[in-house]
Amino acid sequence: LGPNPQVAKGTHVLIPLGETSATGWTAAPEEDEEEEEEEGRSRGGPVLRLVLAAPPDAPVGRYRLSVKTRTRAGDFAAPFDAANDFYLLFNPWCPDDQVYMEKTSDLSEYVLNESGRIFYGTEEQIAERSWNYGQ
Repeated sequence: LGPNPQVAKGTHVLIPLGETSATGWTAAPEEDEEEEEEEGRSRGGPVLRLVLAAPPDAPVGRYRLSVKTRTRAGDFAAPFDAANDFYLLFNPWCPDDQVYMEKTSDLSEYVLNESGRIFYGTEEQIAERSWNYGQ
């Protein structure tokens, strides 16, 4: 996360497979193993699909993902690939998240709406207009 990620600041996260990191992140193999095996053979090599889970208090932002593997043949760290980047936003359905919304009506109004109004301008001169959120 960010241009200079650091473990101490929570912007560089190390997640051991099948365990919970010190910051609450988890990485586990995807459940449907039969499908994975078929896909791995069709691509000509082994495939491991992972499910990542972030804790409710994880920093919001763009994350770069890299995987490090260890086998009998040695260690391998895959280079960063922008195609693996993801954006962590928020989860208003999660009671432990700071932006949690208990009321379904609030979720419908503030999160699930396709359009609404935005306000712009300066402190002395505020204007509003319609906006398509394009979700």
